[in-house]
Amino acid sequence: MQNQELAEEIQRLKTEFASADEYKLKVLEALIEQAAHERIYLRRLNEQAIITGLVKIHPTNPSKQQTLPISNEIAKHSASLTNIMDKLMKHLAVQSDDDDEELNDYE
Repeated sequence: MQNQELAEEIQRLKTEFASADEYKLKVLEALIEQAAHERIYLRRLNEQAIITGLVKIHPTNPSKQQTLPISNEIAKHSASLTNIMDKLMKHLAVQSDDDDEELNDYE
């Protein structure tokens, strides 16, 4: 993996959470880096899957099909990225309570 590509993806993710608490951002830096890796892996796997397909189909009997290993890899990395992003969103997403803000005007 190219360091430049990884650095750009890490920066992109940090930008997504720019309004998060700096301490939390620092503590979760390893998760952000892993999310960047997973996104890059998925991008490359999907590019390859477009070329090879996800399923091998027998040339004379189309009902005979075999899942290619790349299909399983995409599912694995997709689940991993989803899990990591869920954790990052849980800890870094800024909560806004718009309904309460309107009530502050009446206090």
